Amino acid sequence: MRIVAVVGLSESGKTRLLAGLIAECKRRGLRTFAVKHCAHGFSLDLEGKDTWAYRQAGADGVAMVSPQDWAVVRKLTGGDDLAALAARAFPDADVVLIEGGKHARGVRKVEVLRSGVPGMVQTPPEELLAVVTDRGAPPGTAAPVFAPSQAFELCDLILSGGEGIMPEIKLEIDGKDIPLNPFVRTFIENTVLGMVTSLTGVGAAPKRVVLEIDRDAPAAESR
Repeated sequence: MRIVAVVGLSESGKTRLLAGLIAECKRRGLRTFAVKHCAHGFSLDLEGKDTWAYRQAGADGVAMVSPQDWAVVRKLTGGDDLAALAARAFPDADVVLIEGGKHARGVRKVEVLRSGVPGMVQTPPEELLAVVTDRGAPPGTAAPVFAPSQAFELCDLILSGGEGIMPEIKLEIDGKDIPLNPFVRTFIENTVLGMVTSLTGVGAAPKRVVLEIDRDAPAAESR
């Protein structure tokens, strides 16, 4: 799974670039998902509607289902870890593209600069995957530079990199470390998190989960 954030100032062209990347990824047959980071919050619950009433009553989340689509809105606790949330929401994704999230930790970023919109590259060098601009290469930037029309070339770069940021998951069976591929890692993470986050007292995005299964342990005494 590749997870990349497209960042930049308002009106810099993030949405247009993201749409172009989505179209290019789909042309390549990739399962592609998009995430919109809303720094100032959002609401899908219109006042007076049923879902609004459920949230007002204290529901921790609501789901809306139609014959074609479904959506889930739930409270976010435990921090805004975009990479982990994207992996949980779209475990079968080949590519997840995030619009915004310039402060997201550990996410590779494509920064967009546009003529008429002042500002220089703000992304730390260790997180900067590429720069997209129509005003020439920014001075002092070592990352590759693309024009806004170069979605094909930028998509090549995104896909040439390693897997997106994923949680560390270790599997040990009878004292032997078992290597896990990205699909199995994501499946284990989503399955375990899906179960434990339904338990009372567990937040929506726990940072560390330890699960131990000991089949040789003495059975609990019946009471």
